[in-house]
Formats: sequence, structure tokens, C-alpha cells
Amino acid sequence: MSNILQFKKIRFIALSLTIIILAALVNTAPSHAQPESVERLQKQKLNFFQRWAIRANGNVEHVFNTDIDGGGKFNITRLGFSHDATFTATDKLKITFGSSYNFYHFDFSGSQGFAGLRPWRNVSISNNSMRVTYAVTQKWGVFAMPVISYGAESGAPFFDSFTIGGMAGVSYRFGDNLTVGIGGFVGSRLEDSVIGYPIGFLDWKITERLRLSTLAAGARNDFGPKAELSYDVGSGFKVATSVGYEFTRFRLEKKGNFPRGIGDFKALPLVGRVSYDVNKYLTLNSYGGFLFLGSLEVEDSDGDRIRKEDYDPAPFLGGSITIRL
Repeated sequence: MSNILQFKKIRFIALSLTIIILAALVNTAPSHAQPESVERLQKQKLNFFQRWAIRANGNVEHVFNTDIDGGGKFNITRLGFSHDATFTATDKLKITFGSSYNFYHFDFSGSQGFAGLRPWRNVSISNNSMRVTYAVTQKWGVFAMPVISYGAESGAPFFDSFTIGGMAGVSYRFGDNLTVGIGGFVGSRLEDSVIGYPIGFLDWKITERLRLSTLAAGARNDFGPKAELSYDVGSGFKVATSVGYEFTRFRLEKKGNFPRGIGDFKALPLVGRVSYDVNKYLTLNSYGGFLFLGSLEVEDSDGDRIRKEDYDPAPFLGGSITIRL
């Protein structure tokens, strides 16, 4: 009981600090200086360290109590961190090293249905990748990205919680304002057969202020496909809305109710975001929305389904800080 109270206290402090930081800086005069474009950097003679561009993002988020079909409720508190470091090797070749980590605290309540199973509690999800992009011509490009992922509840067997995969494809630039791409992904899943599916992306600068992209880094540190429509209001402020598909699959602890089993959490997040560029290095993000079409599933150690339930739309709020170097 004391551990639960301590965690809730930490959660309250973290959310409060986020709100205080956002409120304190909202009236700070923004810097209008913008990061130099990649094209401009490529024309300069840069040393090894000047060829790196680094972005880091940390967030805190709370999904409020929602009902599970069949009985019970649950809520989630999530702490996340992500970073990517891009090295411009030549005018045509770029390599990006990326990683993300998310800690989920699931709080199930009720004695009936899925919640009554108490299937899992504290879950860690990590994704690590290396993306290589090469400009074959001014319009055509190719990319490849191997991915190593880790998903486990606290106390799960470490080496049984990894999956690997990779994606590759081609991109085409329709001028300076529109880039499209197509490719495919192949990867393993915990206690499941290899999966593969096509992927596509779009980055469209509709006007000087309005942009539609599936390549946005995102303030939530979520992992999965999404599309975001953003608008530059001016004076450092941007507003955006996005929709995506979020899925996490993870190994359960060795001594829990389902030893070495599999947990599965899915959702379709609809997100509204307000961002403020303090300067070219620091951005503050406040966001909220709902998780739609969500499901919870628990499987045994062989990957056979034990129980699956849908849950009602779940509201969430969060904040994050982005740093660029």
C-alpha cells in the first residue's frame, strides 16, 4: 500500500511540475531564430561535431479511469523519453540513431472481468533504431532502418522480451513542399510468427503555416503510425491535431498471475497539441485527447489467448519538453 501511495505522490508532483513550467514560460518573449536548414548546412564545410543534429524529448501523461467491457476499470500513468541523433555524412547520406523508452503504470480496479485478473502492472517499452537515408537524385531517395524492441513487465525474463525487425523503401520529392514514400516492414513478435506489412509516408507543406505529415516526431513519445496536421500560429506558437495507431506487446513477469505470458494493449489516439518555441533549442508541448477503439489482451507463455476485452474511450492529458542541439 505504501508503494502505491508513493507512486501516486510522484505522479502528482510530475504532473504539477509540467503545468507550472508551461504556465511560467507561456509569457516569455520567443526567439524568432530558426534552426539552419539541412540544405544550408550541406553547403558549408563542417567539422565532425558540426555534422550532428540532436533532439531529445521527455513527457509525462495520465490516461484517466475508463470502463472495461465485461467489468472493471483501469487508468495509466506514462513517463517517456526519446532522442535521435542525425549525422550528415555527405550531401546525400544521413544516418539517424534513435531510441525511445516508455514506463507505463497500469492501475486496474474492480473484482470482475479483465480488471479482476490483475494481468500486469508496471511495464517498460523501448525501441532502438538506426535509419540510413540516401539521396539517389534530387528527387529520388532510398531508406533502410533496422529496429530492436524490448517490452516487459517488471520481473519478466530479460532475454525473452526482445523482438527485431526492419523497414526499407523509397521516397520521391515533388518540389520543395511535398515528399511521399512507400516501403515495407518485416519483424518478429513475442510468441508469434513473423509479421510483414506495407508502409507509406507523406510530408506536405500545404502553405507557409499549414503542414500535413506522417513523419512528425510527436510530443507523446508514442510508437506507431500517425498523421499530424499542424499550423504555425506565429510568435512561437503551433497547434496540431493527430490520429494514429498505438500498440504495445510485452512479456509478463515470471511470478505473476500469468507467468511469462504476453500482455497486449492497443488504442487509436486522437490528440490535440499546443507547442511553444521558447527559442531554437527549447520547445514546450501541452497535449490531450482520447484513446479510441482500445483493447486489452492477455495470453499464456505459448501465445495462446486467455482473455481479450475492449475498453471505453479514455481521456488523457500530458506535457513534454523538447530540446534540440
